[in-house]
Amino acid sequence: MLSTVNNSAMQKVIGVWVISLTGILVLAAYFNVFEAPRNVLESITAIHWVALSAILYFSLPRGMWSICFIFMTVLGVFHVGLVFASALNGITDKDTLYQISRWYYSVETDNAIHIVNLAMIGFALGAICFSKEPSASIEGPRENSAYQKRLFHIGGLSLALFVGLFFLLTIITGALNSYGAYLEVMSHSPLYSLIFSYLYFFIGISLVLLCVVYRPGYGYWYFALFAVWALVAFKVGLRGEVMFPSAVAACMLGRKGAPIKSSLLLIGVIGFLVLTGIVKNARVSGDYSGDLSVNPLNAVAEMGSSLRAVQETVTWRKHENFDLLLGGSYWAPFERQFALFIPQLERVDVQEDGRLLNIVVQNKAGPIGFSAIAEAYINFGEKGVILLFFGLAALMAKLDSSTSNIRNNLYIGVGLLPMFVTVRNSFIHVPVQIVLGMLISTFIMYIAFKKDKTTRMSPEWVN
Repeated sequence: MLSTVNNSAMQKVIGVWVISLTGILVLAAYFNVFEAPRNVLESITAIHWVALSAILYFSLPRGMWSICFIFMTVLGVFHVGLVFASALNGITDKDTLYQISRWYYSVETDNAIHIVNLAMIGFALGAICFSKEPSASIEGPRENSAYQKRLFHIGGLSLALFVGLFFLLTIITGALNSYGAYLEVMSHSPLYSLIFSYLYFFIGISLVLLCVVYRPGYGYWYFALFAVWALVAFKVGLRGEVMFPSAVAACMLGRKGAPIKSSLLLIGVIGFLVLTGIVKNARVSGDYSGDLSVNPLNAVAEMGSSLRAVQETVTWRKHENFDLLLGGSYWAPFERQFALFIPQLERVDVQEDGRLLNIVVQNKAGPIGFSAIAEAYINFGEKGVILLFFGLAALMAKLDSSTSNIRNNLYIGVGLLPMFVTVRNSFIHVPVQIVLGMLISTFIMYIAFKKDKTTRMSPEWVN
């Protein structure tokens, strides 16, 4: 026991030491201690991301299946992917090169890359400092095989329901034809946009429930259904809508032990990147009429374009005198909900509320999504980015070490769903979706428990 504690402490010390070394290099470039032209900055950032990911992989108790590592991976892909691919001269897709030429080579993007590096330093330090061995798994008093299997089928049937609604609505509206058609439907009908956003949320909750309660022998039909939906959604061009619930599902499976071997995961990731590169064509041109690219680095670069949201916020501050919100965008969703019930609170029109960053970026730059890093920066500046991501990592490290049982895992999973979505979206929907997810999870567990209790009291059970 003492040896385990000593090893854990040593891993933390080594982890903090390596993070500090890479951090010194990044901060030296940030403060112009040495000249870092774009090619040097790209190389430093790529090495920085790989080094921090390796430290988390080897230092965190759950390794690559920890919540912190998976979130860091997703965060890096969407913010460093473009920088990484560019550093390797691996971008061969003409459409991607044309799209990024309008913003990527600006001075503001240099600033944005520095800010992303600061976020990764803060997150890695928080993850290492607050990580500890997971608490022993404890099966709750309700957790028998019948209760667990009932939850599994509830999750599967709800997944079938929401996937069915997705196909019904996309066929009726024509959104299934192409990504261009999907965007047109979303832009012309705010109601459809809201409905689809919650369909993805409920599909995510259903998948989380399946992963939390799955046991060998339950079958794979429900997972196959999700895979079919994911392939169709990917073909349309919906990328994050598939990736984020899948990442959270991996977190939930990881809490029960490594679900697959690292070699198989690597093969799956490469296949996923190739598929993403093909899907990229639909996202850029609206259909699959152009040349299809199977270069994985093109996919990494296209996903990494969330860096633009950070670049946009830098531009707002430098050239548009956009004042720091000082937490305004984090408070806005609470205030707007309170205003529904408190007459004295004014509920500002969404187009006029400058704290709703999903609306602000849409009006200023178009449908480019947003970013958790950009939101932290436009609220609190560079220091706030480090502190907020340090705190976020501390929270996720706490979740990583918490007791693994059905109730805890389900609550953690539905709470993580909207948090992962903020990697490339704004914070505005997070509080409502966390509360809604908790309520739905509680209701589902209550229904399954009541049914289990009724079954136990039946004459057949007693006899």
